[in-house]
Amino acid sequence: MGKVKEQQLWRSEHATDWEEDLPTWYQYHERELDQMVGEVIIYNVSGLIYELRGEDKYMEEVNELSWKVDESFEEDGAEPTYIKALQHFIVADWFADELEKRGEIVDKDFLGLTIWGRPTYGQAISLDYVVQDILKDIVERRKANG
Repeated sequence: MGKVKEQQLWRSEHATDWEEDLPTWYQYHERELDQMVGEVIIYNVSGLIYELRGEDKYMEEVNELSWKVDESFEEDGAEPTYIKALQHFIVADWFADELEKRGEIVDKDFLGLTIWGRPTYGQAISLDYVVQDILKDIVERRKANG
């Protein structure tokens, strides 16, 4: 079997039989991905955020962690999309920076904590596209820097 191509993100619909047997880039780096998630996700604080929703003192901050408006397709005439955070996690600061660059819901000083409002639920964090994308960038930077 040939060497796995680093650029390969997903299998092509038109892949030949031998290409279908190759792992995707993320399957090839699964161990690194799981390790990174274990290091950057510090604690699930969804219950705390839920409890604070009823407190007037924190209402604005909680709302900012719970909803985001995606206006990226307005130029094409589409209505804005509302993105809802389904879970909340304390995360490492550098990881929050990377999430923020990719348009994720992040608050870097919520009661002194760095919180990510994750818009998915029910699957491993390592399966989130944004998390995989961050890992891919890290691996590519390491390769480029030797």
